[in-house]
Amino acid sequence: MDQKINIAGISVITSAALALGKIVAGTAMGSASVFASGIHSGLDLLASVLAYSSVSQSSKPADEDHHYGHGKYENLAALIEAALILIAAGVIINFGVRGILSPGLAVLRTDLGIAVMGVSALVSFPVSAMLAGAYRRSASPALREDCRHLLVNASSSLVICLGLAAMRLTGLAVIDAVLTLLVAVVLLYEGYGHLKKSAGGIVDVKLSGAEEEIIKEVLARYGEEYVQYHALRSRRSGRDCHVDLHLVVPRDQVIARTHQLCDAIEKDISSRLPGVSVLIHPEPCRPISGECCTCGIEQSLQGGDSGVCSAKPPYDRQKF
Repeated sequence: MDQKINIAGISVITSAALALGKIVAGTAMGSASVFASGIHSGLDLLASVLAYSSVSQSSKPADEDHHYGHGKYENLAALIEAALILIAAGVIINFGVRGILSPGLAVLRTDLGIAVMGVSALVSFPVSAMLAGAYRRSASPALREDCRHLLVNASSSLVICLGLAAMRLTGLAVIDAVLTLLVAVVLLYEGYGHLKKSAGGIVDVKLSGAEEEIIKEVLARYGEEYVQYHALRSRRSGRDCHVDLHLVVPRDQVIARTHQLCDAIEKDISSRLPGVSVLIHPEPCRPISGECCTCGIEQSLQGGDSGVCSAKPPYDRQKF
């Protein structure tokens, strides 16, 4: 956990340095594209700060006021960041359109811009790789988005660097405006994806189909130990996930054995899907009339039992 927070801190420092350098260089050059990239890096700085703070908050264990933990702090931070990205994209589009309508405005010191954007790309790529490694180890949505932002910024910095080199060779000032609009398009795409993913966590989106299949595979392994299961539900809360289901067991089964079975299933699912909390609600089988084909309980139409459960699954206490 400390390593994850430290890496998020490195991202904050990197984004701050890049944003400051690009904004100063863009202002000195009169380059809208470099200045726009500086705004992009500024948003990455905001993303890094939000990631750092939300990771710190979401890492806190469940308490009296937050029984399911603090995982949604990360989704909330991502949602705020998405809104700011879309607003910034609108501002940058304005810069780009004005540059196309007034292509005669000169861009000074393209060599400075090439140097700044080149250094930005060289610094951003390794830092984004560090963030990617931290995300794979922690499954933190904040670190995932922080990594994606920095990687996109590095790629756009490289493109702007090449575009400035082309402008230096050709003398076409309109290239700067086109590059500015390119940054805006990148931000729009980034903001939309960010908004879509963060909103899913806020509204308790379910686990993926592949993850649910793993849960069903685990349940199938214990198929001989219970009658059936139903009401399987799942939801995400930041990097944490919660799963609950109803497990139908033979009605004459002792509570201790049912508890052992539920514990075994919960531990098995959690080992296959780290970060998943499982809650199982056991309930007795309830035949409506006649004899239950699963556990052999006979029940009259009036609802009284006329027999006892004849099903004796081959429980192995060593499993539990």
